[in-house]
Amino acid sequence: MIYYLRKINIILKENHIDLIYAVKYIFNVIKSIINYFKIFTSNSPDFLNIPNLAIKNTIYIDPNKIKYINAIPMKFQKSTKLVQNFDWDKTNKNLENYSHNTYITCYELFIEKKKIEKCKNYFLFKEILIKEKKFKNIFTEKDLINFFKQKIKLFVKIKKFGLKNNQLSNIQFMVDRNLDLVKINSGNHRFFISRILKLKSIPAEIKLIHSSHFNNLKNNKKIKLKHLNTFIKKIELNYQ
Repeated sequence: MIYYLRKINIILKENHIDLIYAVKYIFNVIKSIINYFKIFTSNSPDFLNIPNLAIKNTIYIDPNKIKYINAIPMKFQKSTKLVQNFDWDKTNKNLENYSHNTYITCYELFIEKKKIEKCKNYFLFKEILIKEKKFKNIFTEKDLINFFKQKIKLFVKIKKFGLKNNQLSNIQFMVDRNLDLVKINSGNHRFFISRILKLKSIPAEIKLIHSSHFNNLKNNKKIKLKHLNTFIKKIELNYQ
């Protein structure tokens, strides 16, 4: 079995396909299909799970029009409910008066051309590494340097080619109770690099929508996909 897996991996690499990515992609498609059929058993918000073939929650936006950022205690590795009631938006940070450490580090690295060892997040991550012995799959100071070198390569790549759609790890957003599109959790480096480069359009994945926007449909037996996708499309148009 291991022999055949290695053989498959070699073939995929020859065609510039990563085996782990391919497996994750296949599982993502399977989850999308399962969640699609769940809609037909119950179209209440509780069953509008993502990923989902029928829900168009990947949109294209101007990153410089995003006003708020947050870090919410929720992971999106498995199927999750798209429409939920939450209070996390009450702690949104306004990007006009909030200096995110990742933005500061990106600016230091890519604009001011500071050495890695002189950047803000290098000191912060190194301090965590000393205390915890591990951080973001980083175990040594050499790993830490390589982590930032990868971010420099990422900057160069985005500057040259723009930010492409990655179905497994697009930058994550939520729609809060005020209809604000809020940057959350994964993708901070890509997000701030896009802002620094003043890109006009990047892929953004809506992972969460406040349920208050669907209160008018609460008594309906079914929430139509058309309504949800129209709502998402309006959000996209507001940020283009």
